[in-house]
Amino acid sequence: MNPHFEIKDKKIIYEILDSAEYGTFALCVDDRPYAVPMNFVRIGEYIYFHGAIKSKKMKILAQNPNASFSVVENYSLIDSDFSSTKGLACPVTQFFKSVSIDGIIEMVESREEKAIMFEAMMKKLQPKGGYKPFNDEAYDKTLKATAVFKLVADDIACKFKFGQHLTDERFEMIISNLKARGTEMDIATIEVMREERKN
Repeated sequence: MNPHFEIKDKKIIYEILDSAEYGTFALCVDDRPYAVPMNFVRIGEYIYFHGAIKSKKMKILAQNPNASFSVVENYSLIDSDFSSTKGLACPVTQFFKSVSIDGIIEMVESREEKAIMFEAMMKKLQPKGGYKPFNDEAYDKTLKATAVFKLVADDIACKFKFGQHLTDERFEMIISNLKARGTEMDIATIEVMREERKN
């Protein structure tokens, strides 16, 4: 990874994970990859997921517990002519924040840990509340019938791509073009570009 783009601060990494509603969960068995978008929640250093007990994911995990998970927070698409006057397509790029995690999946069996996961998931996805807490016995059957599993990380990589590696001339050219286009995303992208340029 280009060192200009690499982020190692756990606080920043966790902020991205906590704000993302879903990510891509990837598995592999018999040399055949399988990837699926999934809701998730981070609790401490673990990433938690849930799903049907009888599912393709669970069948694969029974054979190979290795997994990878990634989230992406997209910012502005940078048109090719935003940073170059040569008329080539090559400079087109996407600015973004991303986190990729590789590790091992562990199954969650206890009702208590399942309830903690679902409580955290609901607080993330429905912060307004309006539901019974998961220690309520009304959830007993559902919790028993639902697979809950967590990703124990071996490796975490975080990348911010906002033109940090570019010359001052190209960097300012992009900012000028983003200002001219002027969408809400473009304005947000400019803010992050300037912040990352300082670091």
